[in-house]
Amino acid sequence: MRRHTPAVLATALLAAGLAPLTWAAPASAAPSGLSGDFNGDGYRDAAISASGATVSGKAWAGQVSVVYGSATGLNPAKHQLISQNSAGVPGEAEAYDEFGDQVATADLNRDGYSDLIVGTMREKAGSKDDAGTVVILWGSASGLSGGTTVKNPLSLYGSYFGLSIAAADFTGDGKPDLAISARGDSGDPTYRIRLIRGPFTRSGSTGSVSSYSPGIDRPALTAGRVDGDTKADLVVAGQKANSDRLATAVFYRGTSSGLSKGAALRTAATAAIGDLDKDGFGDIVLGNPADPDVDPSGATGGRIHVVYGTSSGPSATRRTTLGENTAGVPDTAEYGDGFGTALAVGDFDKDGYGDLAVGAPGESFGDDQHYFSSAGAITLLRGSAAGLTTAGATQLTQASPGVPGSLEGGDVFGATLLASDVTHDGRADLTAIAANENDPAGAAWFLPGAKSTGSLSFGPTSLGLTRNQGGAFGADLAG
Repeated sequence: MRRHTPAVLATALLAAGLAPLTWAAPASAAPSGLSGDFNGDGYRDAAISASGATVSGKAWAGQVSVVYGSATGLNPAKHQLISQNSAGVPGEAEAYDEFGDQVATADLNRDGYSDLIVGTMREKAGSKDDAGTVVILWGSASGLSGGTTVKNPLSLYGSYFGLSIAAADFTGDGKPDLAISARGDSGDPTYRIRLIRGPFTRSGSTGSVSSYSPGIDRPALTAGRVDGDTKADLVVAGQKANSDRLATAVFYRGTSSGLSKGAALRTAATAAIGDLDKDGFGDIVLGNPADPDVDPSGATGGRIHVVYGTSSGPSATRRTTLGENTAGVPDTAEYGDGFGTALAVGDFDKDGYGDLAVGAPGESFGDDQHYFSSAGAITLLRGSAAGLTTAGATQLTQASPGVPGSLEGGDVFGATLLASDVTHDGRADLTAIAANENDPAGAAWFLPGAKSTGSLSFGPTSLGLTRNQGGAFGADLAG
C-alpha cells in the first residue's frame, strides 16, 4: 500500500482541488469498515449537499462538502470540498448541473472504506439536457479521492438519472448495490428504479442491471432491513403519476434475484427505516407534511405513519399515525408546520431501541409582537418495547438551551436530518439543517445524542463555500 507523509498528502489534495485536512491517518491502521467512514479512522463522517454552489463562475454547478468525524463529533476544520472540477472527478462543472443534489454512502468496492455516491440529475449527456449522472467518490485513508461514473443504463433527454439514490445489499450476496430512480424508456415518461448490482470497481464495471416500475412519479428511495433477513429492502415514496398529489408508498422486498414489489403502505413524501421496538425487524416511518388543502391525504401541520416490520415484511395491521395534536407530542398542529418533512431513526439514548427525529421546518413561534414564521423545529420521539411512544417526547429549536443560534423567521430549522453515530460511543448523533439560516446561506447543526449539550453549528463558509448557496446547502445529507 502506498503511504503519504502529511506534507505530500496536503500537496496531493490541493492538486486534486480538495481542501487539505489538518491530520494524517496512522499508516498502520486498518479501515474501520463503518458505513459513512470515508477515511477509515473509526468515526463516521457527513457529506453535505451544496447543489446550488457556484463553481468557477458557473451558477448552480454544485459541490459536496465532507465534514470528518472525531471522538467529539463532526469537526468543520477537517473537511473536503468536492466538485466536478476536482481532479479525478468525472465531468466538469457546468451551470445548473446541481452536482450533489443527492448523496448516499456504501463500501461499494469492499475495501473497508465507505464511498460516497453523488447524484447530478441535471447533468447534460452529449446533447441530452437533464439526462443525469451518478458518480462514486472512493474512500481511502486520506479521505475521498478520485471518482468513477456509474453507467446510465438509458441516457435520455430529461431522464434525470440520479433523482434519488439508495445504497444497500438488496440481494444479500455481501456486495452493496445501488437503486437509482430516473425516468423510463424512450417514449415512456413514467419513472423507473434501476437496480445496479455490485460489485463496483474503479474501472467502472458493475453487476447486472434490472428495471422496476413503482407507478410513482419522482420516486424517493429509502433502504433498510424490514423483515430481518440479510437482504436490504426498499421503500418508494413520491407523487401520484401525472399529479402533484402524494402517492401511496410502496414496499419492495430484497431477494437474491433482485427487488420484489410488495405491500402498499401509506401516503407519504418521505421515509425512514429502523427498529423502534427492538424485535429484530425494521419499522417503516412515513412522513406526510402536506396540509389537507394542498393534498387530501394530509392533515393540518403534517403527520407521520409508522408501519411495523415483521418476518414477512410490513405489518398489515400494526400501524399507527401521529401528529402534533397527538397526546404527548410537543406543540400544536398549525397550518404549514410541515411535520414529517424530514425523518431520521437512530438510537439516540443507547437503550437499544431506535428513536425518531421528525423535522417540522415550517413550525412558527411567538405572538403578534414577536412572531417567527417558519423558524422550524425538530421533535424527538422514543422507541420502546411497545413501539414508538410519545412518553418523554421533546422538541429542539434554536431557542432550546445549548443549541447555537436564535429563533428567526424563515430559517426552516429541521429541513434535512441525518442520524449517525459519529463519535462511536453507541449513541446515534443528529445532524440537522436550517436551509435558510442567514438567508440564503443555510447552516448545519451537530447534536450529539440528539441533545443540545455539546452541540455546534457551522455554515458553508466554514467549509470553503461562498455564503450565497441559493438555498441548497444541506438539501441532502449522507453519513
